[in-house]
Amino acid sequence: AVVSTQSTGALHRRFEYKHSFKGPTITDAAGKVPFWEAGGSCMPAPDNVRVTPSIRSKQGWLWNTIQYVGSNWELNLELKIQGRGKLGADGMAIWYVQDIPKKGGSVFGAPNNWRGLGIFFDSFDNDNKHDNPAVIAVANDGSVTFDHGSDGKGQELSSCVMGFRNRPHPAQVRLRYYQQVLTLEMNSGITTRESDFDECFRVENVKLSPGGYFGVSAATGALADDHDIHKFLTYSLFERVEQAVQINEEAKQKILADYEKYDSALEEKKKKYREKNPNQYQQEEEEEQNLFYKSLIDYQVKLSDKFDQLAENIKKLEHTSSGGEVKNSGDSSVIKSSVANVERMQSSLVRQIESIGGQAQTLLSELGAIHAKTTTTEKELKTVVLALGTTQSQLKELQTRKSHACPSLPDTGISFLQLVCVVIIQSSVLIGYWIWRNRVEDARKKFF
Repeated sequence: AVVSTQSTGALHRRFEYKHSFKGPTITDAAGKVPFWEAGGSCMPAPDNVRVTPSIRSKQGWLWNTIQYVGSNWELNLELKIQGRGKLGADGMAIWYVQDIPKKGGSVFGAPNNWRGLGIFFDSFDNDNKHDNPAVIAVANDGSVTFDHGSDGKGQELSSCVMGFRNRPHPAQVRLRYYQQVLTLEMNSGITTRESDFDECFRVENVKLSPGGYFGVSAATGALADDHDIHKFLTYSLFERVEQAVQINEEAKQKILADYEKYDSALEEKKKKYREKNPNQYQQEEEEEQNLFYKSLIDYQVKLSDKFDQLAENIKKLEHTSSGGEVKNSGDSSVIKSSVANVERMQSSLVRQIESIGGQAQTLLSELGAIHAKTTTTEKELKTVVLALGTTQSQLKELQTRKSHACPSLPDTGISFLQLVCVVIIQSSVLIGYWIWRNRVEDARKKFF
């Protein structure tokens, strides 16, 4: 499920929307989280998921029902744990397990003896060693029973003391598993600055099997806190962006088959719509064509304005160079000023011709869609573009000549009268076609 590919240092991330959720659109119209299944006291809402409320002895969970098939991943989380008292309990867990539990359990709302990885946000100090709240990572192959009494001492991969409870902002967590290296960075929620992320732990040689399921759970005991998840975003990690978009031949053929099936169904629906609503379909088709022709006329008007501006600049250039050669005995400053004025006008003329050429090329590409109907207009426009190209090259050659005398007007290859004639011809052809088309359409409507 590819939505976007982003670069993170030397890695590239691919967003996996079927393994993610984020406010303010977490739930659908039925109040459920798409691709996730809630249980226990979990209460999904559009802005957040309350895994457990601040009521004693509650358990809640939310499991991703889509199996994750990648080997390297990153989770970006926002969670908030808060309560009225100075002490809270029990905590929240982030899971990556091989099997989805059917019910709750004693490990922060999930069953013991799991197979996979658990990241525990333990808010209660069970062993009274003053090392809580803490973030604890525990891997299990199904044979280990988590020891709550010691807060998992001796069973953890790694841990860190982090005060995430009753913060003004949600705690932000980045959990990354890449090439058997597990890393957790966290902003405890005092601020929202990116620079306030601290590394909690980094563990190497952590072996997790692919094909697992992500999940969240939480539990309360004699003490109670609200345990909320605001964001759970999953990314697949790749060394190169080519790997991120790689697709095998079988999947490619399936995508093509699905597209052809969708395209055939769409054409069938269009056909039925035409048969059921012939007049309305004809009207919609005419409106679409009229919109295209309107844009075509707008381009024609802009092109005509550019021709008028070009003709005006050519007249100015003729007027400037009509004085003939300036004598060497004259004032040198006058000579330099005249040459500079001519060169500036030449530069401006070249830029305008380039602009006209670009607009003409755009117009030609638009006309390509109705090539069969507007062959004559397209040939005329190509003639104009060719003539403009000749004029542009000659003016650039003129611009490169440096002398103390004002240059004479070069042969542009096309006169102002010719330009006006071309515009008139184009407009006549387009208007004639427009009139002919309207007559044909009026005659066609008589049959409905």
